[in-house]
Amino acid sequence: MAAFDYIALDQQGGRHKGVLQGDSARQVRARLREQGLLPLQVEQLVDQQQRRSGWSLRRGFKPAEQALLLRQLATLLRSGQPLADALQALTRGEQPARLRNVVAALRAQVLEGQSLAAAMAAFPGHFSEMMTASVAAGERAGRLNEVMIRLADYTQNRERIGNTALMALLYPVLLAVLSVLIVAGLVTYVVPRVVVVFSNYQQQLPWPTRVLMGISDGLRDHGLLLIILLSMLALLGWWIWRQPAYRLLLQRWMLRIPLLGRLLRANEAARLTRTLAIMLGSAVPVTEALQASARVAVFMPVRESILQAARSVREGTGLARSLEHGGWMPAVVLQLIHSGEQSGDLPYLLDQAAAIQEQELDAATALLSNLAQPVLILLVGVMVLFIVLAIMLPILDMNTLVGG
Repeated sequence: MAAFDYIALDQQGGRHKGVLQGDSARQVRARLREQGLLPLQVEQLVDQQQRRSGWSLRRGFKPAEQALLLRQLATLLRSGQPLADALQALTRGEQPARLRNVVAALRAQVLEGQSLAAAMAAFPGHFSEMMTASVAAGERAGRLNEVMIRLADYTQNRERIGNTALMALLYPVLLAVLSVLIVAGLVTYVVPRVVVVFSNYQQQLPWPTRVLMGISDGLRDHGLLLIILLSMLALLGWWIWRQPAYRLLLQRWMLRIPLLGRLLRANEAARLTRTLAIMLGSAVPVTEALQASARVAVFMPVRESILQAARSVREGTGLARSLEHGGWMPAVVLQLIHSGEQSGDLPYLLDQAAAIQEQELDAATALLSNLAQPVLILLVGVMVLFIVLAIMLPILDMNTLVGG
C-alpha cells in the first residue's frame, strides 16, 4: 500500500487537496469518487519526489519542524504505540501539509514491510544520511525512541547555534551596508551641489577637497561601469567557488587564517563530534559513523580528512590518532576522544567535546560582533569627518581672504 497526493473537486466546484493510501492510483480515484469528489490529479508521493520538482516534497523541513516531528514520534513510541500507528497520528496533527505528506509516505512504506530508516532514505532532502543511519541502528538495537530524542536535541542545538551566529553578524552587516549607501549618497548627490560654489575659487583647493571632488566625479561619471565590474567580479568569484579544485585551495587557505580559521575549525569540530556522539550512542559502527559525518562537514579539506580517518580506523588505527593526521582538529578535542577510547565512554566525551567547541564558538562570535560594531561606527565617523573637512576647509580659507 502506498500514499498518494490528490487534488479533487467537490460538487460545488471547491478544490480539495490531501493524501490517501491505496494499492494503486486507480483505487485512490475510485475512493475519491465514492466520496463524491472528482479527481483531477493523483500521484504517488515517493514517485513524485523522484521525478518532478514538486515544491511540497522537494523542499526540506525547517529545523524546528524536523525536531518537533522527531520528538513527537519518540513520545508516541515511548507510550507503546506501534510505529505505523504513531506515524498515522502525526498525519492528523497541526503540522504543515508538506510534513504530513512525507509522514504519510513514510507510513505507507512501513506498512509495506520496510523499516523506518529505509523509508526515510527515500527522502534525502528531508532526512540526512546521519539520521537514517542512526535510526537504522536504533531499530536494530530496539532503542528507536532514544535515538529520536537525541536526533531532536541535535537538530534543535544546530538551529540554536545557527540563529545565534546569524543574529550576532546581522547587525554589523546591516550597519556596513547602510554606511556604504549613506556615504555613496553624500559623495554622489550632496557633495557636487556644495562644491559648485568653489568653481570661482582663485587659489588651489585643499587636498581633502580635491580628493573628494575626484571621488564624486568618478562615481557620477563611471558609477555604472563600476557596478558592472563589481558584478563581473562577483560572478567570477562565484564561478571559481563552484570549481572543486579552486574551492579546495580557497578553503585550505581560509582554515589557516589566524582568527577566522580557528573559528571555522571549531565549528567543524563541533559538527563532527556532535554527529559522532549521536551515531556512536546509537550503536552505529565507527567507520560508518565517520563516513556519514564527513557529509555533515562544510569544508572539503575537513571532509577529506574525515574520510581518510575512516580508512585508518578500518585498518586498526585509533579514532583520535586517525583524526590527528588531518591537522585541523583542536588539541582539546583530540585529548577527549583519546580519553573516551581509553575509558570506553566515547559517546559521552564526544558530547562534552562538542559542548566545549560550541561554547568557544559562541564566545568568539559574540566577541567579534561586539568588536565589529564600534569599528564600523568609527570608520563611518572618519569618512563623514573627511567629507565635512573637505567642504569646510575652502569655506574657512575664503572667509580668511575676505577678512584680510
